[in-house]
Amino acid sequence: MTGAADLILCALRDVLGDSLLALQLDDRAPPFAERLAEAGLGLPGDAALRLGLARLLAASLPDARLAASRRPLLPRIASLTPAHPRRRGAELDAAAGEEDSSDLEAFLDRLRIDRREETFLAACVDLSDRVPFPTTSELLSAIAEWILRRALAAALARGPAPAGPVTVVGMGKIGGREFSYHSDLDLVFLVEGGTDEIHRASRAAQRLVHYLSTMTGAGVAYAVDVRLRPSGHQGMLVTSFDAFRRYQLERADTWEHLALVRARALAGDRQRADRMLHEVRTALAARAQSPWGYAAEMRARVERQRGRERPGEVAVKTGPGGLMDLDFLAAGAFLELGHPPAGLPSVEGLLRAAVGGPAVDELLTAYHRLRVVEARARLLAGRSLEVLELRGAAAPILAALCGHRADPDGLEKEVGAHRRAIRRAFRAVVEAGTVRRLEELGPAGAGPIEPAGDGPPEPDPTA
Repeated sequence: MTGAADLILCALRDVLGDSLLALQLDDRAPPFAERLAEAGLGLPGDAALRLGLARLLAASLPDARLAASRRPLLPRIASLTPAHPRRRGAELDAAAGEEDSSDLEAFLDRLRIDRREETFLAACVDLSDRVPFPTTSELLSAIAEWILRRALAAALARGPAPAGPVTVVGMGKIGGREFSYHSDLDLVFLVEGGTDEIHRASRAAQRLVHYLSTMTGAGVAYAVDVRLRPSGHQGMLVTSFDAFRRYQLERADTWEHLALVRARALAGDRQRADRMLHEVRTALAARAQSPWGYAAEMRARVERQRGRERPGEVAVKTGPGGLMDLDFLAAGAFLELGHPPAGLPSVEGLLRAAVGGPAVDELLTAYHRLRVVEARARLLAGRSLEVLELRGAAAPILAALCGHRADPDGLEKEVGAHRRAIRRAFRAVVEAGTVRRLEELGPAGAGPIEPAGDGPPEPDPTA
């Protein structure tokens, strides 16, 4: 290594101290240090950002290889600041979707490389602990929407397009701008018009899904899930605005109403779609009966089918006290009270629109911390995870990424405490039959994590 490269590597090693991450850094970071030195660049000026970069290079071999192989990425790494997530998110929101896609193979690779580079920079700031994870999550969502808009423009340009725009609605995490690393895109497609327009829009939507989810030499942009469309697998890929409205008001099941609460238009005629979504949700909330009995039954089914755990494992989303408890609480709070969030239909926005108080603050602190653990486990694994291993070979690295040095036991205890707080709140709301019960709860204790409830063993319609 050159002298300049050795100084860069030493500086990265110094911020990691004697942690296990430092050992992995020595194996993975030298090529990056060489490339950075060759370009005449240095590390970010902010010490915390140097820590975030060092953590990412040590924890993720694909990211270490990306940083060493992508010369255009180097000056962006060197100039990173803690303001990057909000500044870059605003830039991506304002970016145009159309570009030259005549060479389709090159265009698809460009989408994937852009997604990887933007995610790399977001992860550096995230692992610096200089910004709260919801800020990183909003940037990851903005990146996904930017890639989606570009892919949609290309899909519309490469075949007969409908007369009006194809509108894409995001559900779940992307709807609330709560994306994480390796999240899927849950999408619904809408268009104005009759059979011919729906047919043309369906062909464009199929191309869009293909452009995002097909494996190329640069990987996959995003996995896409379209099962939340009206009638699921049996329904058409694209629905007219009027048919979608009628379905939600006349035929949709309660679980579909719960999912609709967190929907948001991502592309196309966004103003019309968001206006329609608001009208439908308001009508559903006005006539809805208490959702909590149904929510408890559905949550229990998911827990039995997808939340099984062995010692040392945590089904962080579907298991007892998992993230899904908060998904149900947030959507159920809207159906019960009809209070729309001030901004995005996120879990926090929906809950705070309905109730307040110390118990809600504690609950959301637990929720956001579990999301941090899940996100860093995904970075470490390089893929989406539903079950986290807190006692496996990678557990000390995960603990270090989550602020517990090499202490998996400490991380496991923290995760257990957050899950107890979440499950306690969920059961309290279900038993009281109102989300307002959260305003009366005191601090959580250290009792066991109880089951979600008793529901019939029916198939999970969201599986």
